Amino acid sequence: MSQNVYVNLKSLKTSVSGGRQTAFDKLSTAFGKYSKTGNDNNQVDKSTKYASRMDMLRVAVQDYLDPTAGMTDAQRERFIKKIYAKIQSGKKLTQDELAYLRRYDPVTYMKVARIQAQREALEAQLKCCKSKEEAQELYTDAVSRIPEDDPARAELLAAYDDAYGEFKKSDDYGSLPQKDEDRDK
Repeated sequence: MSQNVYVNLKSLKTSVSGGRQTAFDKLSTAFGKYSKTGNDNNQVDKSTKYASRMDMLRVAVQDYLDPTAGMTDAQRERFIKKIYAKIQSGKKLTQDELAYLRRYDPVTYMKVARIQAQREALEAQLKCCKSKEEAQELYTDAVSRIPEDDPARAELLAAYDDAYGEFKKSDDYGSLPQKDEDRDK
């Protein structure tokens, strides 16, 4: 009796943003690419069949996890340029973009992970501010604490600027008094 590998592809039918392939489409394509055609006679022993099926599954999962799977070369190039532009401008990266960096550029991924963690810490601190003046002081202090020799200084400054700019546009900032003393009046 041969062993079969079953994957419930219909349960993986989750939409991926941007009009790209769904997870179902990615796995179907991968299985279609790597499956054998014709009928299998008893020429190939069972362990080889099992190994080839496991290889198919491994490749299918790798294709599923690759955010650029199913993209043309031009789309892939735009995707990569967009990632690096977002890093330079201090914007938050999506999970797909982070997954791409984690897989293909781990050094940049580590840099971006640190930047995003520091950005999120600043955002959390800004939400706790009691006045606009305190928020400005917090932002200024955070910027001044970035070392001059930090290799990610420019990206971190951009992330702090973006986080502070988003906070200033929020309702939380709008409802804050100008100074701490104004709150008591």
